[in-house]
This record gives sequence, C-alpha cells and structure tokens, in this order.
Amino acid sequence: MKKLATKKFRVKLFNKLMSIASALQNIPAQITPPPFRLMQIGSLFWQSRALYVATKLELADVLGDTEKSTQEIATVLQLHEDHLYRLMRMLGSMGIFDETAPRVFKNSKTSAFLRQDNPKNVRAMILMHNSPEMTKPWMESLEESIRDGGVPFAKVYGVDVFGYMDQHKNFDLLFSQAMDTVENLTGNLFLEDFNWGQFDHIIDVGGSKGSKALSILKSHPNLKAIVFDRPQIIEAAKTHWQGKIAADILARIDFQGGNMFESLPAASDNALFVFAAIFHCLSDEECTAVLSNLKTVIGNTQSSVLIADAVAEEIHINPTIAAFDMQMLIGTTGRERTPSEWKQLLENSGFEIVEIMDVRTFAKFIIAKPFQPGLHA
Repeated sequence: MKKLATKKFRVKLFNKLMSIASALQNIPAQITPPPFRLMQIGSLFWQSRALYVATKLELADVLGDTEKSTQEIATVLQLHEDHLYRLMRMLGSMGIFDETAPRVFKNSKTSAFLRQDNPKNVRAMILMHNSPEMTKPWMESLEESIRDGGVPFAKVYGVDVFGYMDQHKNFDLLFSQAMDTVENLTGNLFLEDFNWGQFDHIIDVGGSKGSKALSILKSHPNLKAIVFDRPQIIEAAKTHWQGKIAADILARIDFQGGNMFESLPAASDNALFVFAAIFHCLSDEECTAVLSNLKTVIGNTQSSVLIADAVAEEIHINPTIAAFDMQMLIGTTGRERTPSEWKQLLENSGFEIVEIMDVRTFAKFIIAKPFQPGLHA
C-alpha cells in the first residue's frame, strides 16, 4: 500500500498549535483558587442557556451588519427591552456581541457565526446541543445512570437519541442540520492530509448529504463515491445539490439509503469505506455488527476502511475528547475509545489497524483492513 499521509509538516504544525491552545485553556484552572474554579464550572450552564436563547431569538440576524439599540431590537422582536439588554450585556462580556455604547450592540467576530446568512455558521449545533431534548437527560437522569449504567436519554424518552429521531421529524431535521455544520467547526483542510487518489471508490457510510464526499471528488477527478445513510436523509440529499455542484461531479456520486446494521453497499476491488464519527455513537456490540457486515461486503477485494473518530488518551484525556465522551454517554451506548480499545474492537471483528494518522482536526484517521492470516504466517 502506498503512503496514505500527505501534508505531514502542516499536520505536525497543526498539532503543535492545538497543544499550545490546550495549555492556554488550562491556565485558568491552574491559577484560579479551587473554590472559585468549582463555582465557575458549576455555573457554566448559565452561559450556555443565555447563548441558546440569543440564538433561538435570532439576535445576530436582526443585528446583521448594523448597530442597534436594545430598544430597536426589542421592538422588532416584541421583547422586554430591559431583560433583553441584560441578556446581551452578559453575552457581550463573554465576547458574544459588542456593546458600542450604552444599550447599543453590534455583532462581534464570534456572534457573526450565529447569523443564518453566514455559510459557516454553527447555529444549528448550538440549538441542537441546548435543545430541551438534549438537556433534559443531563438534568434529570445522569445521576441515576451513573449508578446503574443506563443511557440517560433512553431513561427520559424510552429510546436512544437515534430512535427518538426516527419518531420526531423536527428534531431529526435539527440534528441533521447540526451535523451539516460540523465542517464549519473543523474545516475541510484535514481532507488534504490523506491520499484519497490511491482508491477508485469511496463509500461514505453515514455521510449525510454528502458534503465531505463531494469535497473529495472535486480534487480527485478519477474518483467515484457512494454516500450511504438513513433513507430519509438520502431522499433529501438527492435533490439538495442540484444547481449547487457541477454536473460532472454529481455524476460521480451515488446516494443510497439503508441500514448499516443490516447491510452495506458492495465494494469494488479497491474501495475505501469511510466511517466519520459513526463508531463513537455505538456500543462494542453494535460496532461488531456493522464490522461483520463490512467484512462480508469487502470479501476478497483489496478494499480498506477509514475510521475518522477521536482517539482518547489512555490517561490524562484531552478535555474536549472527554466532553465528547460524556455526550456519547448521555445519548447513546457509544464512547470515545483509547488506542488499546480501538485495537481490541477491530481485532475482535477480524480487522487489523494498518495506521493511525494525525490530521488537521480533533479526530484521527484509523486505517484498517480485514485480517488475512496467510500474510502473517
């Protein structure tokens, strides 16, 4: 197999900068007296709820490129002016909105990413993570779940988060919109860190509307792609890109709906199955079921697997990865896995890790292939 990593220097620089950023973020924890630090952490939900309400009220959209007084905003949105001012003042103190004069605000560099006319906005992510559906399990059933090992979301709603989405179309839409904004958080530069051109086909499992696959196809004119996701997602994806993407690129992508626990698209001789942020949502048993289907469709081909997921440190876990892991605990039976856990999971399913690559995002690329005993004799 040819080398899969590209842009190694830029990846190394990215990781160095991320290490520095992480160290800077830890400074408050090191210099703030412990009682005050505990109070800071204990009241962080005040900030998240204030941000959620401001996002839901579309304050950044009303401001646009202008400065407005809270009286003007309150008149447009029919809000209580003094309460609105106190909300925006708090957010302004955090760098969200800019107070340019008493009771007058404009968008800041941060709040600009709440505007719906900003193609890189993260509005849906804020609304999804702070929605009643996602916050209620944290508030009502986390303690019980820590005692008995259950899934907090399922304790509240009777099903896990994905089962709930199947039953509630509005939340399903919000979740899909939030997932579509992930690249606004991470960017797409990490796609340049991998040698996609070594393969003739990519099969993006759980690929939503296909934005990631299309980005790859733009840079690799000889590559074709299949985007595989739940049928309701795929139906929307089939028409989403019409008129937005060149016809010759769309001609190289196929959208297929299905259930990965039942079957997966067939492999060509040199395909790459891509699972981006999929396995961290699943228990080991669920992962094994998907990997079993995967091994069947790969068969005797030379196809490979790319798992784009977090790799948690064995000790002293990165705080961001630890937070993702807790979110998985809240809504799913999944987890963020350590290198040893990834190795065990894949080996138990008949796969071996070829390489774990650093790329310019918080996740890593885990490259795996079906284990072939004859090659290890």
